Parts: sequence; structure tokens; C-alpha cells
Amino acid sequence: MGFTLAVADTELQVRSGTRVTVVPPGALFRIAPHVWHSVQARSHAWREDALFCSLAVARCISPADDALPLARVENDAGVSVFIDAAAALEFLECHRLLFVPTSTGDPEDIAAGRALLRRRLAQWLPAPSPTENDSLDAERPFPDSGDERLNRLYALIASGFHQRMTLDSLADAVGWHPVHVQRRFSAAWGFTPHEMLVGHRIEYARDLIAGGAHVTYAAHAAGFTDQSHLHKTFMSTYAVLPGDYRRLAALDALQPPSARNGIAG
Repeated sequence: MGFTLAVADTELQVRSGTRVTVVPPGALFRIAPHVWHSVQARSHAWREDALFCSLAVARCISPADDALPLARVENDAGVSVFIDAAAALEFLECHRLLFVPTSTGDPEDIAAGRALLRRRLAQWLPAPSPTENDSLDAERPFPDSGDERLNRLYALIASGFHQRMTLDSLADAVGWHPVHVQRRFSAAWGFTPHEMLVGHRIEYARDLIAGGAHVTYAAHAAGFTDQSHLHKTFMSTYAVLPGDYRRLAALDALQPPSARNGIAG
């Protein structure tokens, strides 16, 4: 669970439920934790630079007395677009701040790069509320679509994504035809049951890998058919190989011990 920050080179339409947020090309936008969404790009071929920040990391980047104020946003209801163009340019440098100082091995370069990255994140990420802090490990309520069977489908996927799950089995669980499930679910939430299923699996696998788990274990625990399936999904979602992400996470000084999941090896 955490925040998503990203910049794309084309116009995006980010749908969360019945709400659609238009993100101009080259603008920095933020998606809040637990906001399930779908993205439609104006062009077929497009590039996105993204960074994913857990609530535990956001909590440790609490603004200091001399920190800059939060950057201005619009449509601040789960999906937020930053108004200042400079935010996007500063964000695009964040990957360099993570990779380059680490590759040089110079402690001063690493410290300076991480300090600048912390300062920027403090402008873009609101501090988690006390409720969020107290419920990091608690079960969160599922959103209400107004339809009991749709709510049940949502809960089934959110709680059982690591198990084998098909459209037919979901349809049987609520007494609907699979085509009806697909149509009603997509209309209510803005994404298909399969997209939600894969989204839960890839996020869970990402958290396991960030905590030090082997890719093979993460693939099995998250419900992927095999390691190859996880590799393809991870690469298409995060534009980095799982093994590279694991090594980067191990070097990431921004991530406090409380953000780890305790899986070693």
C-alpha cells in the first residue's frame, strides 16, 4: 500500500470508480493508496516514469520545521495533478538520485542525493493521517458500489488474489453469468476483475521482493502461475526486472526497517 507518483509523455485519463481525471502530457500526478484505477493513454505508444512510495516510507518523510510546503494540486480526490511544471522536471531526476549516487559508491554523494530526494518527496506526499498510521496492518473496509454482489466480488478478489481464481468461479460465487460479471464490474469500478486480480498480485509480489524475498517465492506467494509470468507483469508494470528492483530496494536508504516485511534470503 502506498502512493504512486508518475509523469507520462502523453495525455492520460485516469479513472477511479466513476471519476475520470485528465492528466496533461508531462505533468506530475499522484495516486493515493488504495485507489484502484485504470489508465487510458491518448497515444498507443507512450512512456511513463513512476515511483512507488509505501505509507511506511511516507510516514518517515514527515516534513521538518524547515521543509517546503506541499506543492499545489488540482483534483485532489485520490488522483491529484500537480500544477507547477517544475514538479515534473524535478520528479524526472528522482531516478537519477536513486541510481547514480549508489553506483559511484561515494558516501557523500549518496547522502546528498537521498537528502534531496527526501526533500522533494516531502513536497509531493501528504503525511499519513493518524488513522492511516494506526491502521497500516489493519483490515481496511472495501468501497461500496451500492450493489451487494458487486461488493462481494470486490472483496473476494481483494482477499483471495493469491489463490487460483477465474471469471467463471467469480460468477458462480454471486450467481451471475461471466459476461454479466465482466460488464457490471467494469462499469462500477473502472477496471475488469482480471485487471484488479493482477494488480493485487503484482503489488503483493513487489512488497515481498522489496523486503528481500526471492523472485520465485514472490511469484508463488502472490498467485502467479510461474516466475516467468511475474517477470513479464513486473516489467510491463514497473519497467524494471524484479531482481533489479530487489537489489535497489536493498540499497534504498529511504526505506526504514519498519517498511520491510521480514523475509530474508
